[in-house]
Amino acid sequence: MKISRLGWSLSAAALVTVGSAGFAHAQAVRSDSATHTVKRGDTLWDLAQAYLGDSYLWPEIYRLNTDQIEDPHWIYPGEILRLPGHAEAAAIAAAPVTHGDTTHVATGPRPSDEPEPPRRVAGPTVFTPVRLARPHRDTDEDAPAPARVPIGDVVRAPYFDASSGPRGAGKVLVGYEIPGIDKPNATTNFQLYDKVLMDPPAGSVAAEHERYVAYVLGDYVENVGMVVIPTALLQVVRAPRDGDAAIVEVLELYSQLHSGQLVVPLDTAGAGANQIPVAVPAGSGQTAKVRYIHRDKTVLPSLDYYVMFDLSVKDGLRIGDEIQLYRPRVDQGGDIGPSIPEIAIATGQVVRVTPWGATARITSQEQPAIRVGESVRITARMP
Repeated sequence: MKISRLGWSLSAAALVTVGSAGFAHAQAVRSDSATHTVKRGDTLWDLAQAYLGDSYLWPEIYRLNTDQIEDPHWIYPGEILRLPGHAEAAAIAAAPVTHGDTTHVATGPRPSDEPEPPRRVAGPTVFTPVRLARPHRDTDEDAPAPARVPIGDVVRAPYFDASSGPRGAGKVLVGYEIPGIDKPNATTNFQLYDKVLMDPPAGSVAAEHERYVAYVLGDYVENVGMVVIPTALLQVVRAPRDGDAAIVEVLELYSQLHSGQLVVPLDTAGAGANQIPVAVPAGSGQTAKVRYIHRDKTVLPSLDYYVMFDLSVKDGLRIGDEIQLYRPRVDQGGDIGPSIPEIAIATGQVVRVTPWGATARITSQEQPAIRVGESVRITARMP
């Protein structure tokens, strides 16, 4: 009775898995003939090792027998497989074979009295391990450089404005959510992702997804301007309708957010540049004085604190410029003693520039004396 190919697959599947027994049998049946009759336990992997000297050359046998091998995972007892000829086999065995990131040179069939242990990859497979293609990604050369100043540094930085603060500011009203108990809508200490009602700034459409910055006013610095201190970044989730207030969501918090705080549209003018600042020749950089330091009054200013000084867009300052805080040289005169040399205090990066002044974030520090009145010089400018 003729047994169907499907019958063979059901009865012999467990008998043709990869194993050391299959290799030993293939070694035993190897001959100089150009064919091989499949026996129980044979695999293409082991036949390639036995006849070609390298298990990874199994596709060479498979390609000669595609008329009867439908799936190279399965070969069946009784099948007569054609083998590469002696000259072809020798050429195949001598050719370099790439396995992953290394190159293996096959040594050809070994004498039958010197069996070689089978080499295995993880799992019962006759296939060469496949290296999956990596997703395409731009190289460092092709990818644009990140912004010199992160947008978050620009948004949260305090800055100088007109003496009375920004004109036409809007206002934070009350919380949008109705409290679960009988009490008025929340008015203080709003948290991230809270929804609040906002009266938009004058002339603002407050369309959905537009962003606004809530702020409080700091001190007025004489001959410079009013200090504006951002407290939160807000995004419109529902535009005003029929005279209703806009509904906004709290995206970022820089300080406490309460009802009554003022609101202006998000302004990131000058942000996003990714060039590298060019050093200013020694002695030629513009100079100024520290006029305000935004800090907790109980803590000495240090890294990441903001210092504000009296240079502005009128002086050509740009976001990303670099500065140095220093104490100038003091000439004591010959009768008093030697002069006191200039002392470097800290360095900073300009993160906000307005028509009234500039703000820099401290990036390195050599002396603790970061104080109002210390000198500032520009050391590098954005191209």
